[in-house]
Amino acid sequence: LTLKSDDQAKELDTLLRVEILNDERFNLLNADGIFIVQDEFNKKIDVKDFELSIQRINSIKIDYPQTILIRFTPRDFTIDYFRKSLNISAIDKNSSVINLSLNGEVRDKTNLFLNELIQQYNYDAIKDKNQVSQKTKVFIDDRLIKIGKDLARIQDQATEYKDKNNFTGLTKEGELALESVLKNNEQLVKLRTELSLAKWVKESLQKSEYEILPENLGFTDIGILKSIGEYNLMILERNKLLQNAGEKNPNLVKINLQLKSLKKSLRASVDNLIYALENNLRALKKQANQLDYKVESIPIVERGFIDIARQQEIISELYTYLLKKKEETDISLAVTVPKAKIIDYAYSAVEPVSPKKGVILLGAFIVGLIVPFGFLYIRNVLDSKVHFRKDVEDATSVPFAGDIPHSVEEYKIVVKENARSSSAEAFRLLRTNLNFLISSQNTKEGKVIFTTSTTSGEGKSLVSMNLAATLSLANAKVLLLGMDLRAPKITEYLEIPDRAGITNYITRDDIQLEDLKFKVQDVKNLEIIASGVIPPNPAELLLHPKVDELFDKLKKEYDYIIVDTAPVNLVTDTLLISKYADVTLYIVRANYLDKRMLVVPQTLYNEKKLNNMAIVLNDTDMTKGYGYGYGYGYGYGYGYGYVDNVKKPWYKRIFRS
Repeated sequence: LTLKSDDQAKELDTLLRVEILNDERFNLLNADGIFIVQDEFNKKIDVKDFELSIQRINSIKIDYPQTILIRFTPRDFTIDYFRKSLNISAIDKNSSVINLSLNGEVRDKTNLFLNELIQQYNYDAIKDKNQVSQKTKVFIDDRLIKIGKDLARIQDQATEYKDKNNFTGLTKEGELALESVLKNNEQLVKLRTELSLAKWVKESLQKSEYEILPENLGFTDIGILKSIGEYNLMILERNKLLQNAGEKNPNLVKINLQLKSLKKSLRASVDNLIYALENNLRALKKQANQLDYKVESIPIVERGFIDIARQQEIISELYTYLLKKKEETDISLAVTVPKAKIIDYAYSAVEPVSPKKGVILLGAFIVGLIVPFGFLYIRNVLDSKVHFRKDVEDATSVPFAGDIPHSVEEYKIVVKENARSSSAEAFRLLRTNLNFLISSQNTKEGKVIFTTSTTSGEGKSLVSMNLAATLSLANAKVLLLGMDLRAPKITEYLEIPDRAGITNYITRDDIQLEDLKFKVQDVKNLEIIASGVIPPNPAELLLHPKVDELFDKLKKEYDYIIVDTAPVNLVTDTLLISKYADVTLYIVRANYLDKRMLVVPQTLYNEKKLNNMAIVLNDTDMTKGYGYGYGYGYGYGYGYGYVDNVKKPWYKRIFRS
């Protein structure tokens, strides 16, 4: 993989899918499986911000087609992962041997990483040691290039001079003069070389940044050589600190102060050395001038060649000196040994270090015990809803009339002549229990049965409708009366338009009860009177004298009058007409009403504000039972074409008897 910029390489985070088609071709897809390109193995592919080449290893056999995932992770994430996985420990407290270990999923990859880590550590250590020698080598190479050009130029000049003047060689006197000049030049070369080095060190010290200085270049002053060595060591230490420490780090501030002081002292020493070298150089030049008088007595042709030979000797000596120093520096670079010695190369154990099967099994067993019991405990602590009959009986002393399971039918009246669903059977059971509640009442007139609840949404209207339908199937003449004047639901559930009802009857004298009655299909012996329009003063309307007349007439005409009333905890409407009720069914919806709200029916029961009161638990979950381990799991099949669609518990679906 080759990216078009280093920044992209550091931050690349993507997933590629390689769909191998055969030995030669493949499809390249992105992380979402979207096709990018089809190409051949061992060939560069230009994909957006990078070039990709996928190599096919022929020794690996693959069943086609097969998809391989290639994951690219940002460099910082990869570094964090290996830093967390890598463990470094000493063999002993006083030992210089350390042990490196790394937990990984792939054994070969882990071994390669540890071996490469040690190799890079030694490489960095060698690199740090060689920084000074490398700096010296760069300086010498630069000087050799310049002096080499001068040496070539002066050699060409000597050859050209000989050819031009037909010069074959020096006389005896010329050779003696040249020998004297060369001895003087040898000392000049040494002084000029040391002076040029001193001036170069001075220029380096005058720069604002901290740079490593060349060492072992032949300074005669031992103090300067020692100071340069100390200066370079402090520079290396400072560079290491800069990788992890900020500018205000105490150690870094301390080193900067020491470097500043040492730099100042070294600059003064170099200035003194330059001054001394310049004085010595002037003295040698005076001596060279005296030798020039001897040279002037030599013929002019020989004298010109001596000048060229002198310059050639000076440059040649300097070039030889630098070559010698370059060879010494190369040797020091070559013989640098690694900082760390590898005792054992990385290896992996045969058995995986994790996961430990025994620990996993024990942990799974403990978690298997804690999680379900903890879940049940927390659920029971946090769950404040009514769920089962036992919840009602534990919180109240109100008689329990029955419970109605949840129905999945869309039509609101679930009780029909041939219905055998669990909901229909529950209403039949409620009808039976209701007979016990009203058995002690006067049987000459129709019985008035109120349905109410604590709050809205508990299903009292649905219970009223289905209870009325159940009573009508027993050949009783039944009337469903809507007395919830604030939020009537009967016409809405029956999916019929709003129509005149009780409010119209009370407020208008020209409306008769017969005009308000209507029936529903498939339910015989059941008539319904709706609530009518919503009045602005429902409470005052229920105190009207016509309400007494209404119930007197209806009792004489019907066997049962089911009255759908308003919730008692929200408004006072039900309590205003409670005197007309022979039985009051208090509807409590499972999984809906808060257990703390059961204090409302208990208070009404204790204060006898609702006549002959009993609780009906609505919308229970039949798959869980009702608190005593039973439910409506009868399973009818009498050829009526109806099968109750009830989802059985998981254990009943798995373990069939």
